[in-house]
Amino acid sequence: MEAKEYYRFLLERYYNGSATAAEAEELFAALRTGSDEAEWTAMISELHASATADPAYDPTVYEKQVNSILQQEHIPVKSMRRMVIRYAAAAAITLFIGTAGYFAWKGQSRKMPVTIVSANDVKPGRSGAVLTLADGSEVVLDSLGNGIVTNQQGTRVTLNNGQLSYDAAGSGTVSQNTMTTPRGRKFRLRLPDGTGVWLNAASVISYPTAFTGNNRTVTLTGEAYFEVAPNKNQPFIVQLSKGASVQVLGTHFNIHAYPDENNISTTLLGGAVKVNINRQSNLLKPGQQLDINKKSGVITLNSQVDTLSIIAWKNDILSFQDKNLTAVINMIARWYDIEVVYETTPPDITFVGETGSDVNLSSVLNFLRESGIHFRLENKTLIIEK
Repeated sequence: MEAKEYYRFLLERYYNGSATAAEAEELFAALRTGSDEAEWTAMISELHASATADPAYDPTVYEKQVNSILQQEHIPVKSMRRMVIRYAAAAAITLFIGTAGYFAWKGQSRKMPVTIVSANDVKPGRSGAVLTLADGSEVVLDSLGNGIVTNQQGTRVTLNNGQLSYDAAGSGTVSQNTMTTPRGRKFRLRLPDGTGVWLNAASVISYPTAFTGNNRTVTLTGEAYFEVAPNKNQPFIVQLSKGASVQVLGTHFNIHAYPDENNISTTLLGGAVKVNINRQSNLLKPGQQLDINKKSGVITLNSQVDTLSIIAWKNDILSFQDKNLTAVINMIARWYDIEVVYETTPPDITFVGETGSDVNLSSVLNFLRESGIHFRLENKTLIIEK
């Protein structure tokens, strides 16, 4: 099954009640195909075995989820009944339920304390972006309703339920567009070739309104998840800083390339990609991540990384899994649009855990306090104290 770990993630999200409507729809669409039944059954059995080993396991808790699955139309009933019954309590293994969250630092683990709400609290980010057209004019997408955003030399640009799409069927002159997500925003984009792009906060992607040359090239700063439409005759290329580029030979991958961070990371979930840097080419397999240190130029290949944690942002989750304090703070700053000041050298702490990205800043800061980090919030500036 392609992107097996991603479907495992969707199953867990659905059963613990935290799946978004889009995630549930994607899960059921995959199940409706009726393909790869052996893979589904093996995955569900593994999760079920882990669940029943938990002392808190209670098979009656999940009857509603089971019934809701069985009531879904167009899903092969025979297959679904066998799979769902075996999976009925698998959500018991999920550590992170709802928006309460769970955090830990290595060597210790604690549940997040009750949220401390203050008048200085900051709301979470939301869907939104700025589209810059070829003539330099800007369209703020945050508050626009569904419909046609603009027509550019025959290319129609449409906004539908938070996703911007291009229809280049009647395209004449090709022009360049840029989508920018400010801090505290993220957005979905469907390129003229049908490629899906999820753009994280504080990111920029530039692309043509139609792909007419020998390749399909876009330029990225920040972070994005790509699901590339196949076209052997037009390779898809993502240009990055420091002369790095990613040539796509497959479909699902994530690029993390913020200008204020030391590393450029490419993580492959399905298919194949080739990362080019300084005349070197590195071919990735699913589950691998290639890190490029922008200062030293050192290239590191990591095998079997936690891909679900890496694309958690796309699925409305703030994941701090195996991240140090600086990386965690950077993520918080981008999503909540706050500034950060360090009064001391950041302590060497590595975190695990996650929470929904729809919680206020105070909920996230509580786990910093629990981990022994001293800080204060002044307006929208987070000050890490000595």
